[in-house]
Amino acid sequence: MEFHSFTLQHFGILLVLALITIVLIVHGRRAKYFTQRKTAIILAGLIFSSEVIEAIVMIFQGKYDYRMHLPLFLCDIAALMLPWIIYYHNRKWIGILYFWAMAGTLQALITPDLEQGFPAFDYFRYFFMHGGIVITVLYTVLVFKIRINWKDLINAVLYAQVYLVIIHLLNLAFKVNYSYTIQKPPGPTVLDLFGPWPWYILWGELLMVVLFMVLLVPFLFRPGSYKPEREAFEAN
Repeated sequence: MEFHSFTLQHFGILLVLALITIVLIVHGRRAKYFTQRKTAIILAGLIFSSEVIEAIVMIFQGKYDYRMHLPLFLCDIAALMLPWIIYYHNRKWIGILYFWAMAGTLQALITPDLEQGFPAFDYFRYFFMHGGIVITVLYTVLVFKIRINWKDLINAVLYAQVYLVIIHLLNLAFKVNYSYTIQKPPGPTVLDLFGPWPWYILWGELLMVVLFMVLLVPFLFRPGSYKPEREAFEAN
């Protein structure tokens, strides 16, 4: 079945992901520290494994194409980084991934770049991976009570610029289009509102900063100390 955004097959999976997020976070806030940490690592490991397994399956099927399937999108990079970030308590990068996941990966769930719909394998893979990133990051931030701050926002913006420059140079060098710095994706996305290249990149950057600031607001107005239990993600 062909995938169509804002239909039952789209809203249905978003509802399922939202319910899973709520259940995990509510349960996690009541759990002991060991259970919280174990759950976060398992979630991150599942996302990492899905990324690796997908690549292996596509290679054996002869469908792997370096022009589209290398883990160079921000969501792929986040999926590969999450287990190490959580395992080693990397406070700096969980702060960065909070903004990247909630402003970028969440956007990929709202306006998916997806051709095949339910019940195709690619449908479940897409929403499992993107939804899993959002769930894991939210779980880590809210359950371990990490207070996101202005430094996290600035880091997220700066590292996003570094990524954008590097990925654009790679796109030019190898005639590929990772993160759509050369042209917009074929399906409907929010980038369609921002005009042709390079304007959609510049307007996208502005939207990114605005979304980051909105995502910071809940942490600015929460009074008192907001450090994680046992300082599992104590600021570096």
